[in-house]
Amino acid sequence: MARTMYYYTLFCALILAIGETLVVINTEKYWPLSLDDYLAVAALAILAQAAKAKPKWLAMLPAVWTFIIGNLYAMLFTRLDPVTGSGERIGLLIVAIAAAAVGLIGAIQTWRKQSASS
Repeated sequence: MARTMYYYTLFCALILAIGETLVVINTEKYWPLSLDDYLAVAALAILAQAAKAKPKWLAMLPAVWTFIIGNLYAMLFTRLDPVTGSGERIGLLIVAIAAAAVGLIGAIQTWRKQSASS
């Protein structure tokens, strides 16, 4: 796995885990609603490690990034809802979606380069 993508993935997993934990601690968010976020973070970290050892695991990384983008997208538009939306952390969610999109594009490019060379 390309070194930059490996560290970027681990960094994003760490930031997402910290961010979700802060949200759970500092808001009244019902904790089971965070389980999918923690599973996605764990999948990112585990797949990054697996892909570093065996590049065939790179094929799974875009799926996890896509899942994370979907979660962030849902969070963003739930908060933007004109009737029930809270409007909280909109800027942060936009940055997180952009960072996840970079991760998705990087994972696809890394996977394609690895596939072409093998």
